[in-house]
Amino acid sequence: MDEEKQPAEIISQLEEGLIDVEEAVRRLSDVEKASPKPDTELPEISRPWYAWWLIPFSVGLGITVAGAGVSTLGGWWWLCAGPLLLLGIPLVTLAAASSRSPWIHVRVSTGRDSWPRRIAISLPLPLRFTAWMLRFFSPKINGLDATGVDELLFALDEGLLSDTPIYIEVDEGEEGEKIQVYLG
Repeated sequence: MDEEKQPAEIISQLEEGLIDVEEAVRRLSDVEKASPKPDTELPEISRPWYAWWLIPFSVGLGITVAGAGVSTLGGWWWLCAGPLLLLGIPLVTLAAASSRSPWIHVRVSTGRDSWPRRIAISLPLPLRFTAWMLRFFSPKINGLDATGVDELLFALDEGLLSDTPIYIEVDEGEEGEKIQVYLG
C-alpha cells in the first residue's frame, strides 16, 4: 500500500467504525515507525543578526550617557537632558529585551531579472516583552484580560527558543518565486 494513503485509509476505517481508536492509534504509530524519516536538517541561514541588537543598545546607551552628562550641568540644561534620557532609556530597554528573543527571517527570491531580485528581512520578535506589556496593561483595557494573549505569546516564545525552529518554504519552480520564512 502507498505510504501516503495508509494514514488516510486508517482514519476512514475509524470513521466507518471498522476499527476502534486504540487500533487506529496502533496502526498509525506502526506506519510512522515504518516510514523513512525525512531529512530534518534545516537550510543554513547565516547568523550575523544575533549581534545586531548591540547597535540600538549602543546608540541608546550613548544617548542616555549624553543625557546624564548634560543633566550634571544643572539649571536649564535639564530641558536638553530630559528628551535625551526619554529617548535613550527605552531604546536601551528594547534592545536588551530583543537580545535573547527569537528572530523572524524572511527570504524572497522573486524569480525576476530586474530589481528586486532578492529580498531579505531579519527582525527580532520581542514576544516575552510584548507579553509582559500586555499582562501589565490588560486590566486597563476592556476585554483584554479575558483573551489569554499574553499566555499565548509566552508559549510561542518558549517554543521558538527550543531546538526545533519553525521553517516554512514555498517554491514556485525554477522561474517562479521562492519564499523562506524561518522563526527561531
